[in-house]
Amino acid sequence: MEQQTILFLGPQGCGKGTQLKLLAEHLQKVDPTRTILEPAMGNMLRELSERPNYTGRLLKPILAEGKLVEYAISVSVFGNYVFEHMEENQHLMIDGFPRTVEQTTLLDSLFRFYNRTNPTIVRIEISDEEALKRLLGRHRSDDTEESIRTRLAWSRKSEQEIKEWANKQGHRFVEINGEHPIEETQRLIREALNVA
Repeated sequence: MEQQTILFLGPQGCGKGTQLKLLAEHLQKVDPTRTILEPAMGNMLRELSERPNYTGRLLKPILAEGKLVEYAISVSVFGNYVFEHMEENQHLMIDGFPRTVEQTTLLDSLFRFYNRTNPTIVRIEISDEEALKRLLGRHRSDDTEESIRTRLAWSRKSEQEIKEWANKQGHRFVEINGEHPIEETQRLIREALNVA
């Protein structure tokens, strides 16, 4: 099997994290000699926001309100994680980055530096109504219908720009219907990546 570089995109509630985890488990079974690096942007930012320093105190309310984190913070957090943890001949599976077309400049640089010539962007698509149903079902204080619809509108515009970036760079971009049951969505992803 070839070394995989996979970016997972999709609106909140589409199941990116779940699908990445299932795919990672599958890759570990079929390609046990390679390790998998899984930078999850949301987890890294939440961890940073819990630190008892000035950055953490500023970041916490931004995350709580579901707002976009400043470019300098998100790019630094992601870049530093990759610099510290990347190893040779490793699968790379990214959850939640890039979120804006501006952040793709970092990825372009990373892909060149680490000689990652064949990235695939997997976008898991669900309707706004399905996303709303799933997110409101979590009963989180920051998940109001208005805030969810605002984030969905912003993410759809952003992901269209990222799709255009991917096409311009010659990166593979596949869209998967995420409204199927979890197992079927996973089957479609493996099939699209040719790792079934």
